[in-house]
Amino acid sequence: MAVGFGLLFSVLLLSPHTLVGVSPPCPAGCRCYSLTVECGSTDLRDIPRLVPPSTQTIFLQDNVISQIRRVDLTLLKHLHYLYLQNNSISGVEPGSFHDQSQLLELALNGNRIHLLTPSMLQGLEQLRILYLSGNDITRLLDYTFKGLQVKHIRTHRSLHLAT
Repeated sequence: MAVGFGLLFSVLLLSPHTLVGVSPPCPAGCRCYSLTVECGSTDLRDIPRLVPPSTQTIFLQDNVISQIRRVDLTLLKHLHYLYLQNNSISGVEPGSFHDQSQLLELALNGNRIHLLTPSMLQGLEQLRILYLSGNDITRLLDYTFKGLQVKHIRTHRSLHLAT
C-alpha cells in the first residue's frame, strides 16, 4: 500500500497540470517572455497551436502563413496585439477573430488578402488600429467595418480611413 501511494504521489508531482508556477510551453522556434510570444521570421506555415493562453502580444510577421482559420486563435482570449504582416495570407475564415474581444491592434499588411467582409472581422469590438496596406484588396463590401470602433484603418497607399 505504501508503494502504491508513493508511486501515485510521484506521478502527481511530475504531472505538468499540477505544477504551480510552471509556464506553458512556448511554440518551437519562438521566444516567449512575460505575456509576449515572438515567432517572426521562423518560416511558419500556420499560426502555432502551443501559444500560452495568457498571451497578450504575438509577433508572427515575415513568415509564410497562408490563412487564418477559426480554430487558430480560439484559446487566445487575452490578445491585445496581433502582428501578421508580411505573410502570404490570402484567406481569413469568417469568425476567426470571434474570441478576440480584447484585441486592440491587428496588423495584416503585406499579405494577399483580396476581399474583406464583415464576418471576417466579427468579434473585434475593441479594435483600435487595423493595418491592411500592401494587400490585393480591390473593393470593400458595405458595412465591412460595422460594429468596429477602429480609430485608424490603413489600406492602400491612396486610402487612409480614420474615424
